[in-house]
Amino acid sequence: MSEGFPINSGMWRTHGISTKLLHGNPRKHLCGIAILTNRHVTEQKMQVARSRSFGSFSEVAEFYPGRPPYSRRLLQSLIDQVKSVTESPVFGDIGAGTGAIAYSLADMGLSGYAVEPDRQMMEVGQRLNPTGAVSWINASGECTGLADGSLDWICYSTSFHLTDTSEALRESMRILRPGGSFTITILQSDLETDPFHLEIENRIRDMAPALRRARTLGLGPTGTYEPLLNQYPGFGNCIYLATTEAISMSEEQYVNFWACSHDIPSQVAPEVWDSILQMIADTYRSRQPAGLRFRSRAWHAQRE
Repeated sequence: MSEGFPINSGMWRTHGISTKLLHGNPRKHLCGIAILTNRHVTEQKMQVARSRSFGSFSEVAEFYPGRPPYSRRLLQSLIDQVKSVTESPVFGDIGAGTGAIAYSLADMGLSGYAVEPDRQMMEVGQRLNPTGAVSWINASGECTGLADGSLDWICYSTSFHLTDTSEALRESMRILRPGGSFTITILQSDLETDPFHLEIENRIRDMAPALRRARTLGLGPTGTYEPLLNQYPGFGNCIYLATTEAISMSEEQYVNFWACSHDIPSQVAPEVWDSILQMIADTYRSRQPAGLRFRSRAWHAQRE
């Protein structure tokens, strides 16, 4: 059961999945703070943003399931890759949040674990468990608590950049069976093809020039995990998959998506964050975008 907006609701338009083999060594929110249509930001909910720290998701846990879901087509392509090696794979969704990928995979016939370091996120995710096919663990990607060689597939849900890379990879090698699969996924607004998203990002940058966005972390200057996965001992043959899908969102939904951001309010003064959220609402109201494009990406490698 995928979180957020159901893909079969007719609101999604898919623009194709691109796949390429990245040659190399063969060898870790519709959420949070509602801006009301009368342009008034409630003080109680704004306190959530003011207390938030970079990388902390506790304050938005109750609202996090409203985020747009990962592309079902992309997940199916990943499942096909994994099942080419193991017919009934056991997965581990690491940095699972409230279970967006874990529950999608369960809905697609798989079973496994959701590993999430934030206890409040985990508790919200547990309440969403529809079938019991997902077992929850309150732990980090660096120390999952899973047994040696217990997984056929590790999948990071827009969370790998929040880990200690070397420790997370070391732990992954410990819990992943030989021949198992390792995937890093990212779900973000598509700045390459959606001018409205790009306008919002540029306006935020004008309001907070020194801002360090979480979306730019971990990928390096090339914007890819290819070198990491092709050069790490025991991994290789990295495959990159990506798809862009468009969704219709109301003003409130879109502002709440931004209000879930964990990186911006930790770097700017409360009044600046208030102004940014209000700017987003005003811009949406004036532009009335018909559809907003989100891009799901995955880097998928296999263990020797």
